[in-house]
Parts: sequence; C-alpha cells; structure tokens
Amino acid sequence: MTSNTLLQVENMGITFGGLKAVQGVNMVLQQGELVGLIGPNGAGKTTSFNMLTGVYKPTEGNITFDGNLLNGKQPYQVTRSGISRTFQNIRLFKDLSVLDNVKVANHSLAKHTILSSIFRLPTHFSGEAKMEQESLAFLKIFGLDKYKDELAKNLPYGMQRRLEIARALAAKPKLLLLDEPAAGMNPQETQDLMELIAFIRKEFGLTILLIEHDMNLVMGICERIYVLDHGQLIAEGTPLEIRNNPKVIEAYLGEEVVD
Repeated sequence: MTSNTLLQVENMGITFGGLKAVQGVNMVLQQGELVGLIGPNGAGKTTSFNMLTGVYKPTEGNITFDGNLLNGKQPYQVTRSGISRTFQNIRLFKDLSVLDNVKVANHSLAKHTILSSIFRLPTHFSGEAKMEQESLAFLKIFGLDKYKDELAKNLPYGMQRRLEIARALAAKPKLLLLDEPAAGMNPQETQDLMELIAFIRKEFGLTILLIEHDMNLVMGICERIYVLDHGQLIAEGTPLEIRNNPKVIEAYLGEEVVD
C-alpha cells in the first residue's frame, strides 16, 4: 500500500451456505482513479460491492479504506468513513420530494443532536438550513433544482439515475461506487451519463469504482478495469489490455477488438 492508496482489498471472499460466491479478490484503488469492474451476470460484482459497503460481511480477507480496516463495519459506519454507492435497481424514496431525497443523505452527516431537534434549539434550525442549502446546490449541479418539489417517482428514468447519484454525493464520499448506472438508458442518456461521471470525478476529486455492462461506457471513461468471472478475478489492466485479453474475450466480451 502506498501513501496514495485509498482502497486495498486483500483476498476478499464470501461463502453462502457452502457456496463460494466470491473468493480471493485483490484490488487496489489509488486516490482519484476511475476504475471499472466488469464480468458476466452472476460473476460476483454486486456481491463485491455489498462487501465493500458493509451489507455483507466477508468470510475471508481484508478491506482497508483510507488506512482503516472496514471488516465488521455496519453500512452506516462505512458511509461515514467516506464510501457511498448507487444501486443496480434505483433505490430512491419515491414518495419523497427530489429535495428531500438528497437531504436524507445529508442527515447522515448531521452535526446537531436528537435533543437539539426535540427541543427546537438554534443548532437544529441552523443545521437544517445548512443541509437544505447544500442539498439545493447538489441538485443545481445535476440540473435537478427545478424539480426540487416533484416526487422522485414522477421523474423520468434518466433523471432518477441523476438524483440517485446526487444523493450518493451528498454524503460527501471519498469513494463512489456506481452499480450499473447506465442500466435501462438509451444511447443519448448513456452519453450524457459518461459526461456526468467525468464531470463529478473532476469537480469533487472523487475516486470511482464502476460496475457496468455497457462496454462503450466502460472503455470510454475507465483508466483501469478488473474482470470477475465465477467469483474470481481473471484479469486487470487498461481498457486496451482488457479488450484483447484472451481470458476476458472467452468469458465475457466474445470477440477480440484491437485499437
């Protein structure tokens, strides 16, 4: 591990009822990198994300983030440590407003206490005002401020994806995990998403780990790519190296592409 290493995964694995869903996964992310995680359906990609975020507890290996061991941490503790995520299936609070969806993430970092809220102390009101201001700023960045009072469920699909990413960023992460953000998008929405990911990475100085099946998106924005198959890493390298790796072609890509 170097001084610039943000995430180090060593021999990570998990077993469900005797079935090894993921085993022996080793990954390193340096600060500021944009890295892809690809592979066939059922390869263990989302399971790996669930381990990184505390949803599942690894049965083997270690996860070290920003110098601290994450093994055994609860999801809220992982979020507070600086890791935020989106989901393959959009998980918004659909009956809350667009603004309130982002404020929910801000509340995870709130400084005022339950007592200050119960007794309506000045710290409660100043904290709430700050959260609303910050949430509106995030919505403006994502072009969602004009929809702030709309219910999340009434947004078009592409806008719901944007809102989910905005909510993840409102938790002020150092590492953002994106689980198939282009799922269900048309080509224009996917292109807009590529530009958005590149923008937020630069704007917020983020490290990003991305699961995605759209190879144009992955190859277009990722600097390095890890490939999972049957719960094991079979390759790691630059987009060009991955596109021409025989193991990856056989397991996932299906045909060789040479640039």
